[in-house]
Amino acid sequence: MGCFYKDVQKYRREILFGLIAAIIFVVIKYVIVYILPFLFAGIFVFLIRKPIEFIHKKTKIGKGFLAGMILLIVMLILGAVIWYCSCFGIAKLKMLISNINFYENQLFALVHSCCEKVESNLGLNSLTIENMVVDRVNIFIDNLKIDVVPKMLDWTMVYGKALFGGVMFLLVTLIAVVLLAKDYQMMLEKAEKIELFKESVMMLKKLICLVGAYIRAQIEIILVVSFICFIGFMLCGYDYPYLWGIVTGLLDVLPFVGTGVVLLPIAVLQLLMGNEWSAVVLVITFIVSALSREILEPKLIGAKMGVIPIAILLSVYVGAKAFGPAGVIWGPLYMLMLYEIYKKLYRESEIPEAERN
Repeated sequence: MGCFYKDVQKYRREILFGLIAAIIFVVIKYVIVYILPFLFAGIFVFLIRKPIEFIHKKTKIGKGFLAGMILLIVMLILGAVIWYCSCFGIAKLKMLISNINFYENQLFALVHSCCEKVESNLGLNSLTIENMVVDRVNIFIDNLKIDVVPKMLDWTMVYGKALFGGVMFLLVTLIAVVLLAKDYQMMLEKAEKIELFKESVMMLKKLICLVGAYIRAQIEIILVVSFICFIGFMLCGYDYPYLWGIVTGLLDVLPFVGTGVVLLPIAVLQLLMGNEWSAVVLVITFIVSALSREILEPKLIGAKMGVIPIAILLSVYVGAKAFGPAGVIWGPLYMLMLYEIYKKLYRESEIPEAERN
């Protein structure tokens, strides 16, 4: 029994770290979904507490009312942006459905042209290739007409549930913000007497700084990659090269996607159509954009966060596997929390040893 106690004491840091890691994992995986509105409300009130305090002193307007109005304005702006994007997307989808026969003919003409280029360049029978491709395209279009589009229109109940859930989430968040902002100072004074709360607040501040640094680094990389892609598409003579550049730059930030998912298929298509210049330019654009990310990412992320990029990539991948699509966000946050807890545990454990020496 004494040996067991000594082993526990010897590895107490590792045991404590493992327990904390397991608890945080369970909270993110199973609990966070139930307290998400209150978590958002707490973070929002924490971020706007100083402006709220300043306006309250000047105008004597209630803090809860001020916080609620600020959140409402933010919601209205985001809602307007989402509404505009949704209307734009629905309009484009309606146009696609109404003109599907025209696009079908355009697609077949493109396939015919590509097959002729393949026959002239590689000596393969264009008719055989075209028939094979056309059969596959016809199957896809038939499935789109018969299966996909009607199902999209029949998912009204799913859309209604999602809309109701979103409205409830925003409403609860709004009420929580008003209540928290009203009693924030009183709750803070009571909570500051608890040592665990002070440690949690310090860790939260560090996490916010790290996440902010990561987002700033990614925005800088996206701007550089988007500009490179814009130049590439402009040299190829594409319409709206800035739009192509922005979309490609945004896709580059997604794990395991990158600019190649846009640039390489278009380059192959241009080569099949006989536009060798455009194909070469797009391949060079892909190489330059990939190298730019490889050079900038370690520099920016490593300098601003003190975390190697491969750790961020690993956390995104593992987070997506463990927590689903939301793991792209929760994975890095989980890794950063564990990193801060690890530093805290080992720093504290080393202080007595230094004092003894």
